[in-house]
Amino acid sequence: MTAPDQHHLSQLTAALRNGQLSAVQAGTQCLERIALHDGALHAFVAVEREAALREAEQLDVAAQAGQPMGPLHGVPLAVKDVFQRLGKTTTAGSTVYPRPASADATVITRLRQAGAVLLGTLNLDEFAAGGTGMNAHFGRCCNPWDLERITGGSSSGSAVAVAAGLVPVTLGSDTGGSARVPAAYCGVTAIKPSFGLVSLDGVFPRAPPFDSISPMGHSVEDCQTLLTVIAGGLVESAPALPALDRALAQAAKLRLGIAVAQFTDAVDSAVMDKLEIAVGVLGRAASGQRKVQLPDLDLMTSLHQTVVKFEGARIHREVLRTQAGRISLAARGAIETGLFLDPSLASRALAVRAAILEHFLAIAFADADVLLLPVTMSVAPCAQDVSQASASDIVAFFAQSGRACRFVNYLGLPALSLPCGFVDGLPVGLQLVGRPNREEELFAFGRAYQQMTDFHLRRPAARD
Repeated sequence: MTAPDQHHLSQLTAALRNGQLSAVQAGTQCLERIALHDGALHAFVAVEREAALREAEQLDVAAQAGQPMGPLHGVPLAVKDVFQRLGKTTTAGSTVYPRPASADATVITRLRQAGAVLLGTLNLDEFAAGGTGMNAHFGRCCNPWDLERITGGSSSGSAVAVAAGLVPVTLGSDTGGSARVPAAYCGVTAIKPSFGLVSLDGVFPRAPPFDSISPMGHSVEDCQTLLTVIAGGLVESAPALPALDRALAQAAKLRLGIAVAQFTDAVDSAVMDKLEIAVGVLGRAASGQRKVQLPDLDLMTSLHQTVVKFEGARIHREVLRTQAGRISLAARGAIETGLFLDPSLASRALAVRAAILEHFLAIAFADADVLLLPVTMSVAPCAQDVSQASASDIVAFFAQSGRACRFVNYLGLPALSLPCGFVDGLPVGLQLVGRPNREEELFAFGRAYQQMTDFHLRRPAARD
């Protein structure tokens, strides 16, 4: 009998349900890979081996007794360290919030109810306020395709753990590209769902009006399965290993809007080449395609940043006053500017959101169901270059990249980040953006694309 590929959630869940693999075996295999590779990667904040194996053993006993199995029965996974878990400390990538949680976050409860086994918590930029994966307290998250490259952030460990095969799926969060950017840099798939689809109860906040919980995996199918669980079954369940003709049939009913022209001046030419190839592939799957101009892009980016800066300062005002010396300079730089903002600016930025959303939908989706645009403007830069850059250069770099992501969170739209090729051995990502609560349209295009390409199947050689 062929051994299941633990990189593929569908194969893993099938093996766990039919008894080909036990929950203890699945968890042990992941723990062994973590022990072997994470010393170089720094994807994890904490690995909870004993607790995880106890949970797995209980699931095996329940299965042997004939008890019902959840959709993630025995699946080992890990979560960004922003989710409360009963009796555990949620670090949010820092050392200034030491209190253990009194209850599980809603998404953690749903993962446990589905039968998932939590192996530990994952690294991130401090307070989820950054885009490099460089954490002064828990180590720099290293890109498994090239350890000298950054991972992007703030859901850095979530992307690295999947890309390196440490766990099959993870949870991150996304406030302005925080999951999509590391997914693109690390060559994995991530879904940023519509705002409000997944409960934020028990989640350490970055900017609550824009925060979203983001599943990551190797494939669209993996992300769809995990999203269905954490959304409480509110998303259409992914069929097991959907056939090519099924995905193509769904995509063939949808129109594709090509929204890359506005980013031509900023996107590296080699990255743009990969996006243009992806346009051709997806164009063949769609009912039609046309070029789309995204309205109010710079305005929405500016409004998004106003709210994020204000919220960061509001949330951390007390620790900035009492424990500033324990906070990294990078995190302080990201949140202190909000201390000087007039609160009315953030209020007005949110007040006009509904009107801007209505205008955006009318223009951008007039002749399209799904939009295609970049995630990042380049492949992952070298960590040394980022660490030696001036503060103004870093701000400019992330402002440039954020232009393709931040408006999505401002409007509360769903977006999917997919690997679409490689430049000099480093992954490139494309982004599909849909209308609110229309995740199924993104999944149709995404599944079709991944069944016509193999970029999501490739693995970093050094981590095999």
